[in-house]
Amino acid sequence: MQHAFIETRSWARALWSFRRIFLFNFTLFCAAVGFALNMVLLCPESPIMYGPDMGKEHAIFGKQHANVVTLNVGGRVIQTTRATLLKHDGSYFDAMLTSGLWQPDAQGGAYFIDLDPGYFDRILNYLRFGDLVLEGLADSETILVIRMMQYLSLDPPSALGLLWDPSLRGHLSLSNQCRTITAASFSQFAALGIQSTRVFSLLIDEIHTPSFRVGFANRDGFESETTSAESTSAWLVGVQINRGFQFEAPPKGVIFANIGDIVIVRYNPQAQRLDVHKHGDIRHAVQMRMALTADEYGPYPCVVFMAAQAMKSQVTFVETPPVYR
Repeated sequence: MQHAFIETRSWARALWSFRRIFLFNFTLFCAAVGFALNMVLLCPESPIMYGPDMGKEHAIFGKQHANVVTLNVGGRVIQTTRATLLKHDGSYFDAMLTSGLWQPDAQGGAYFIDLDPGYFDRILNYLRFGDLVLEGLADSETILVIRMMQYLSLDPPSALGLLWDPSLRGHLSLSNQCRTITAASFSQFAALGIQSTRVFSLLIDEIHTPSFRVGFANRDGFESETTSAESTSAWLVGVQINRGFQFEAPPKGVIFANIGDIVIVRYNPQAQRLDVHKHGDIRHAVQMRMALTADEYGPYPCVVFMAAQAMKSQVTFVETPPVYR
């Protein structure tokens, strides 16, 4: 009887030990499966998911996965998902992955992109999350990022507001994340905005010239050195500094403003008209006929700093304030 009791107790201990080992291993198994699912769902671009040989298709847990794309950006290898790169129709990446004209490098399986890798993460995060982070960058670095966006046929997010085009500004200098433009030459130069719009507003930061001109211009054929009020593809109104002179009849086609004023420029396609006025003084708005733009995306903001005393004159894109008289 005692022998049977001891044998039963031994079996109970063995079963208890087996249960503990089984539960421990089962817990480890569940943790491993959970980790794998998290990596697939939350971190599809993590290198831990790829096998040692990454070609056009990448091994994930021993299987081929065509959703991961390898880029060689200026010598730096970056992986991201196909879905991330295809978020913007008509972009460089859209053409690269869908046209059939691009092929990855046969040896490394990467698409080569001749851009600065140090700033490419900002663009990649813009594709992922929709935010283009420019904080902390010097003016020259911001211009470089915007130029990279243009190279990749990506429009800046609307949250940044209107920006001046770094490639269409002549010798005018840019600052404030490409919102502020400053005359840096005694020669006449015009600048064009990146985005098309029907209304924009400029804050007059500094003016060291009797006048400058604002309005709209077409992107096609725009030349920073030659665009002026006489151009057939530009519609511009003069803005003169109000030095306190009294006019019986103000000069035709000119509005008066001072440093700190906001000038509002509006295109009315139904009336085919350009309206320009100082904020708070709509009664003295200047109107001129403006033909329907031939540009597919509409007219683009334009500013022209006149020659001679234009040095250091400066205007900034600002949000258009409510209209009041």
